[in-house]
Formats: sequence, structure tokens, C-alpha cells
Amino acid sequence: MSPISPKSRSELEQAEYTYKKKLEMEEKLGSKKGMADAYGNLGTIYLTLGHLNDAEEMFKKCLELEKALDDKKGMASDYGYLGTIYQMRDDLDQAEIMYKKSLEINQELDRKEGMATICGKLGEIYYTRRDLDQAESMFKKSLEVEETPDNKGALARNCGYLGDVYRLRNDLNQAEEMYKKGLKLFEAIGSERMIEIMRTMLTNIKMKKKQGK
Repeated sequence: MSPISPKSRSELEQAEYTYKKKLEMEEKLGSKKGMADAYGNLGTIYLTLGHLNDAEEMFKKCLELEKALDDKKGMASDYGYLGTIYQMRDDLDQAEIMYKKSLEINQELDRKEGMATICGKLGEIYYTRRDLDQAESMFKKSLEVEETPDNKGALARNCGYLGDVYRLRNDLNQAEEMYKKGLKLFEAIGSERMIEIMRTMLTNIKMKKKQGK
């Protein structure tokens, strides 16, 4: 997670204060929807600040309320955030469970963006475990589901990961193709660090190809 600037931290702390006040008001009104919204917003604030235990607590409370409200979209989001928290803790088994629950609901609702995001996250889990077949399947599903190239960052990451999968299999042509796609997308969003990484990977692939001749 990128470091947070003092200004951003101050803004997040102000937002935390605001949502805590909102939560108090919604509790007095007995509004489950309002309380769920406040818990969800507090969860994202704590996640951004890196306060994983607090974030987990907020999303679990939010999830409990959204289950009672039968808010499927909210539940899918909560499971996704909980998966991210467990993934950040390297608790991959728990992260996988949460992501699968999120994916199931997103599929039920036919939420393309949610499906694409969660397939990518599951791909990361399988890649970390070096389960390359499962990783490839998830990254490909993510790219297929993504109907529009609005989220270039996610598309670029998935292309980069697919490049890594093929590189580990020594499928250099496929790896090169994916890194090139990733590079183009990272250039479009101006991600200098990832542009450099994609260029380095492409250089390494070219060197491997020369050595193999």
C-alpha cells in the first residue's frame, strides 16, 4: 500500500469523525441502511489507513446489517473488502473464501465489474500459491468479463500477471504478448513504476529467446 501524505491522512481522519457521528445518529434512528453505510465507509477509511483489525470489524458489522436487509450488492462488496484484508495479512485460505462468496453474488447479480475485479483477486491468490492453471483461468476470466477498458489499471495488472504465468511455464511468446499488452495499458494510465517493470520483463524475455536459439 502506498504511503499516505499528511494531508490525505488528515482528510481521512476528518472523514472518520464525520462517519462516526453519522453512525451515532443512524443508531438513534434505528436505520439499518444508514448504519450499514456508515460502517462501510469507516471500513474503507481504516483499510486505507492500514488499520486492518478496525477495517475487518467495520466490514463484518456492515455485512451483518446488509444480510438482514438482503442487500446483495452491498454483501458482495463487503466480502470483497474482507478478502482484501485477509490477503494483505497473507491469510490466503480465508481470502479465497471471501472472494468466492463475493464472486458468487456478483455472478448472481450479473455485475460485470465486480466479477472482473474478484476474478483478478482470485488469480492473485492462485498465482501466489504457484497454482498456475487456476491463476491463468481467473486472470483470463477477469479480462473476458471486463466489457469496457475503463479500469485500465486492473486490466494492466491482469495482463502483467498472465505474463508472469507464461514466463514461469517458459512460454516466452505468450509471456511477451501479455507484457506488451500490460505495458500499453500502464502507459495509458501513466504508471511509471509499472511501465519500468513491464519494460524490464520484456527485455528479459528477449534475452531468454536469444539464449534459446
